[in-house]
Amino acid sequence: KYLGGKCTFCGYDKCLAAFDFHHINAEEKSFGVGQGISECKKFEALLKEAKKCVLLCANCHRELHDEKRS
Repeated sequence: KYLGGKCTFCGYDKCLAAFDFHHINAEEKSFGVGQGISECKKFEALLKEAKKCVLLCANCHRELHDEKRS
């Protein structure tokens, strides 16, 4: 909900497990938000990192990175 609860690109909003946090500026990335959850980082640290991101569905996230590679 904090980042809008839907994909920033396509508006997908069904399955929470289908979302990724995409860092807007990769140079500012301290850690992956999912990785931080797995490592039990403090909520404040997770929130700070999430502020550097947009919420994307898995499909849009993969397509975005594929475009950058091409």
